[in-house]
Amino acid sequence: MTVAWWPQSRYLRKAGVRMRCLTPLNRLIRDGVKVELYDAARESAYVSVIVQAWSVFDTAQNSLTPEDFLAQIGRLKQRGIRIVVDNCDNQFFNPNNDPAWSRQIERLRRLLSMADHLVCATDTLAEVTRAQGFTQDISVVGDAVECARDLMPGESWARRYLNPMRIPAKMRLIEHAAWIRCWRLRGHLPLVWFGNHGVSFAEGGMTDLSSLRGRLERTHSRRPISLTVISNHPRKFSAEFSGWRFPTRYVAWDRTTFLQVLRLHDVALIPVRDNPFTRCKSSNRVATALNEGLAVAADPIPSYQPFTSMGWFKGFDEGFAEYISNRTLCATHIAAGRKYVSQHCSIAVISDAWRQVIESELHAGATRSFTAASTQFAAISAANRTADRQIVE
Repeated sequence: MTVAWWPQSRYLRKAGVRMRCLTPLNRLIRDGVKVELYDAARESAYVSVIVQAWSVFDTAQNSLTPEDFLAQIGRLKQRGIRIVVDNCDNQFFNPNNDPAWSRQIERLRRLLSMADHLVCATDTLAEVTRAQGFTQDISVVGDAVECARDLMPGESWARRYLNPMRIPAKMRLIEHAAWIRCWRLRGHLPLVWFGNHGVSFAEGGMTDLSSLRGRLERTHSRRPISLTVISNHPRKFSAEFSGWRFPTRYVAWDRTTFLQVLRLHDVALIPVRDNPFTRCKSSNRVATALNEGLAVAADPIPSYQPFTSMGWFKGFDEGFAEYISNRTLCATHIAAGRKYVSQHCSIAVISDAWRQVIESELHAGATRSFTAASTQFAAISAANRTADRQIVE
């Protein structure tokens, strides 16, 4: 018996595909857990299939349309295969009542209604899912921090460091390191924001950062700063960050250089507007920044609560400038944060949480098979007894 994992795509640039499928999957396979990437030719071996909630949205990069994907899940369900749905976002949030988004939410509801077991990235998202009326067992499995080997899985040293296709990203790294060094020499503290530029159905992303312009300019007047944005939308950066009173620069996110670019900075800014979507987000950005040796300044959301003694989680007004100027306190917070991340957010820890989900599915599948076999045996025995009576009579 085996559990299959069917991600929304196999595209390594999608963080949700890497962190919530491919990276833990590789670790579990290495450790001998009976799990593999979904293969339709091997369906007879599967007791359970783990699918991602984003697979039924238009952004999925699957070979199937969302409707065809739902039909396939329904077919697996009819064959007696258990369905596990993993979700990392609150897609139910639709503040503008967008009809197109509502249709996608309806597909999500249909997928969740077929699930035997749900997995959520945060406790808050699990609560939201319960409030939507879904009563299945819910496991909470967070996101692991990523190292270079996770961003470039299975690549040889030569491909990683000598591939000529990687030269443009390396040149951007070198150029940005020179830019940071230039402003450091002038006394500017390098700050950084990183992440997806935003989503269509909720406020957030790069606009969370641009809304801080006035506060960051006041901070700059007290303690000179520079700001780097690592993201995936240069035009949005140009529109939002032109004419600021301190140096700003955009660097395109690239999985081959992202962590090296991040480590050039001293403080990661993680502003978060409070809404039902952002409240369900994981602590991955905080954990990533601390793990790479950066101090963190952020707005508070539920998943950041365990980190409150390891950074500045009071917004960007009173006290923020003093905090980022206090190198001793920042260093203490970074050391404590790194220790916490290694104990709670490493791939080993997160893979073990996934192992528990998979083992519970294997157990449920074995129980179902035993029950079905027992029922079949009982039916055969009853039929035999009836036949025996008829022969005697």
